[in-house]
Amino acid sequence: MNKIKRLRGEAGLSLRELAEVSGVNQATISQIETDKRKSQLATLGKLAKALSVPIDDLLEFLDDTASARGRKGAEAKTKKENRAAA
Repeated sequence: MNKIKRLRGEAGLSLRELAEVSGVNQATISQIETDKRKSQLATLGKLAKALSVPIDDLLEFLDDTASARGRKGAEAKTKKENRAAA
């Protein structure tokens, strides 16, 4: 069983209740719980706070490629701007 789903059950929260308490979209939580999606650090922080657990307990769900995609996108934009200025 997925750790977030297990923690949610231990806390006695339904999916809807966790969404309300955490401010994270219910569909997003469901996708994380079913391993269909990884998450951003800010989302994991909200879930950890709502579940009263350290964020370290949820880092296995972190999408560490999101920050890499952001850097690559910024680099590509800079190169494009440099070409346009030349």
